Amino acid sequence: MFHRWCICWLFAFSLIAYAGTKQAPKASSPAHASDTLPVTTSSPAARRNFERAMRHYEDYHVQESLSYLRQAVSEDPKFAQAFVMIAEMSHEPVEQAAARRRAKNLSAQVSPGEQLLIRWITGAQENNYIQAIAAMNDLLAAYPRDKRVAFIAGGWLNSQQRYEQAAQVLQNALSLHPDYPAALNDIAYAYAGNGDFDKAFAAMEKYVALEPDDPNPHDSYAEILRMAGQFNAALEHYRMSVRIDPNFGSEVGIADTYALMGREQDARDEYDRAIVFAGSQSDRIQFELQSAATWIRENNRPQAEKALNEVAKHAHSAELARQEAEAQRVLAMYASDLGSTMKHVQLAQDALQEPHELSESDRNEELASILRVAATRAAEAKDVQTAVKALNQLQSMADKSRDQAVQLCYHGAAGAVLMAQGSAAEAISELEEDSSDPFSMQLLWHAYADTGAAIQAQALAKKLAALNVPTVEQALVVPQFRSGLAARVRQP
Repeated sequence: MFHRWCICWLFAFSLIAYAGTKQAPKASSPAHASDTLPVTTSSPAARRNFERAMRHYEDYHVQESLSYLRQAVSEDPKFAQAFVMIAEMSHEPVEQAAARRRAKNLSAQVSPGEQLLIRWITGAQENNYIQAIAAMNDLLAAYPRDKRVAFIAGGWLNSQQRYEQAAQVLQNALSLHPDYPAALNDIAYAYAGNGDFDKAFAAMEKYVALEPDDPNPHDSYAEILRMAGQFNAALEHYRMSVRIDPNFGSEVGIADTYALMGREQDARDEYDRAIVFAGSQSDRIQFELQSAATWIRENNRPQAEKALNEVAKHAHSAELARQEAEAQRVLAMYASDLGSTMKHVQLAQDALQEPHELSESDRNEELASILRVAATRAAEAKDVQTAVKALNQLQSMADKSRDQAVQLCYHGAAGAVLMAQGSAAEAISELEEDSSDPFSMQLLWHAYADTGAAIQAQALAKKLAALNVPTVEQALVVPQFRSGLAARVRQP
């Protein structure tokens, strides 16, 4: 299981114990006694639960991992590393914020390596990417043989769409530990992200062979098969995952696959099952949003708008600002006119201003996505003034942040505005920076065609038509694009 189409941060790390007394926690010296990251705690029971948590996390059993981490911090209230992992894994903003603050407050009492980990994760959540990236690099340098530190870096690079770098880091880990399942999982996603499905399938075959009775290898293989357009094979692996562990969450994968196949009622039925057993309120609302998108795929505007508004209301009542903003943003994307778009853009921005717990990085990433919608829809409507206003706000954000999500939103919006201004040649470089987003891909295809780059246009058309990700952006762009290509082929 990858963290799918959301930019999430997966971090797992060494389970080697560092201190075992019942006195004050011990921290390591700068000279590392081990090739693996220490774990500082005064409680043997807390250490055992932490190690159980990390083993579950490495296999993507996140709810079980969180349960053990919560036990660990109850047994050792000064367990900084366990707190920072709760902050990383939890989808509940209040719990995440409390754990993040606790980890930072305790960081002076743990080893230098753990301090780097805490700076990395908390820095990323607080939109301090310079600090976060520096800490990540220092941690990799300090523990070059720690396979789980490599797993951290590979997962993060995948989340940032830096697939080549992710593959390099994970391959280094596999050169030392060829049968390390977690690295095989993530390197398969890195290969798939680059479109190298043969290598991705080979890694997944080995992963499944190593852990045939665990649900995640089948779930991950299914997702990559779906990305490659092999829907029936994907469904077989998802169903195997469900048979192995009905509580793992692969019903969502089945639902997503049905949605991409055009079986929207079947998808809604599976989403309903997933909603009942969701591990958190945040997950429940996310599944509701994915279910609402099936009405978009059916071109049923009344039902889509009704479902999306219900999601926004549910998120509002649950005090989940980002999910409320996301639902309003989807309504803005789907709106039939610019006036309605801007209405929902404002409602989305208002949701982010509500006094609810939300990490700074989540807030900034969602705001960037909202501004991108405003800029691109205004550009599409030839309202250049409104588009440029939103773009200027995005540029200000991008100038201050190294968050990849913010950067991609800026480049996509800049390309859309340049296309609206008739500057296709200038738009190309911006859109190429955001060449995995369906809207940017479609605009880039037009830009290539407008500038006579026929070979590039043909290659991009093939890539866009083969894009199988269960997102609203894909639903709004790819089916119509495929139909347009098919109509061109039928023309005499």
